Amino acid sequence: MSASVVAACAAAAVILGLPVVAAAAQLEGRHRVAVTADAAALAAADAATGWIDADPCTVAGEVAAGAGAELVSCVVTQSTGEARVVIARGTAALRAEGRARAGPVPLPPGDDSAAGESGWVWPAATREVSQGLHDGLAIDLSVPAGAELTSPRAGVVVFAGQDGGGIPEPCRANPGWWRGPNVTVVVRHSVAGQAIYSSHNHVAPGSPERLGIRAGSLVGPGQAVALSGMSGCTSGPHTHFTLSSTPTNTHPDLNPFEYLGPP
Repeated sequence: MSASVVAACAAAAVILGLPVVAAAAQLEGRHRVAVTADAAALAAADAATGWIDADPCTVAGEVAAGAGAELVSCVVTQSTGEARVVIARGTAALRAEGRARAGPVPLPPGDDSAAGESGWVWPAATREVSQGLHDGLAIDLSVPAGAELTSPRAGVVVFAGQDGGGIPEPCRANPGWWRGPNVTVVVRHSVAGQAIYSSHNHVAPGSPERLGIRAGSLVGPGQAVALSGMSGCTSGPHTHFTLSSTPTNTHPDLNPFEYLGPP
C-alpha cells in the first residue's frame, strides 16, 4: 500500500472516530447534568422547607455553578415546598440540559437501633484514621479499595457524583496523585431539628449508582452509599470524610469526633 493511501486511510479513521468521541462526550455530559439537576432541585426544596437557611433558587444556582453548570430556570411552589429546575452545561454541540423536580423529603422511619442511643455510627467498616483534622475539620479514614463507605446516620442523599471541584493545589504539585474528577456522596441528617451534612470523597466512580444511591435516596445508619476508590486528588485509597452545617464536601465546620466518638 502506498504512503498516500496509508495516509488517506489514517485520515479517514480519524474522521470516522470523531463522531464516536463526540457521542461519548455528550453521553457523559448528559449524565453529569442530570446528577447536578437532581441535586439542585433537592437543595432548592430543602431551602424552601427550612432545611437550608437561604433562598431556594440561589442555592440551586450555587449547586449548579459548583458542578460547572448554569441554572437556566428555577420555580418553587412555597405552599408545597416543591422545586423544579433546568440545568445546562457545555457549549454548542456539546451542550447538555437536565430537568428535575423535588419536594420535601422526610427522613426514613426505619429502625435506627444499629446506631445506638446517639444515632451515629462509624462511616466505614474499620475504625481507623489515616489523617486527623485537616482542610477545616475533615478527617481521612483508612479504607481499602472496594470497601463499603456508609452513612453515619439516617438521612437523605442530597448529592452523588462528580463535584466539579477541579484539580487542587496538592495535585498540581504532585500530578501523579490526580485520578480524575472527585466523586462524592453528600447526605443530610437531622439532629435536634437542625441539618448536618456528611460527605465521603475519593469514592469509586459509578459505585453510588451501582448501590442504588442518588439524590433523594433515603438511607439508614450504616447503609452503604459508595465504595472506596481513587477518584480526585489522592495518593492511595481512603475516604476524605466531612461533617458540616452546610451542604458542602470541602472545608467542613463540624468536628466528626464530637459526633462519631474517637477512633
